[in-house]
Amino acid sequence: MPTAGRLAGAVIFGLFGWYLAGLTIPFFPESNAPDFWLPVVGGISLIIGWRVCGRRAGQGYSPATGIGLTCGVAIVFCSIFIVSFNQMIKNALRNRYRDGTMEAVTDVFNQMIEFSIMFADVTLIATVLIGGVVCAWVTEFFAQRFP
Repeated sequence: MPTAGRLAGAVIFGLFGWYLAGLTIPFFPESNAPDFWLPVVGGISLIIGWRVCGRRAGQGYSPATGIGLTCGVAIVFCSIFIVSFNQMIKNALRNRYRDGTMEAVTDVFNQMIEFSIMFADVTLIATVLIGGVVCAWVTEFFAQRFP
């Protein structure tokens, strides 16, 4: 059921995801992010804002802090998984996996580790955590004012 909390969570986290995607572009090799990077991260953030934060909105600001941290980490995990899966598909189409499909599946997680190391920056991590909490507080504000 659509509520003001879910709508606010989707919009706020969608914009936050778009902002995060823009911040991460310089961390890609030669500052060349994939073409799908900005819309996919924005879409993932929109879905997480609607399904995770919006669903739990209205419980108070203390739980909203934990929800915001959860949403921030979920956005990062899903975004890194998507870009790693895309890289695995590119490698598979170039016949780089000789031992079968299990090698490709395990390579997704190796790619996730490589992208995580590439994105390991104190400023970026602080932005994800603090921004997630602030977005959850804004969602909480709308959920309490417009139930």
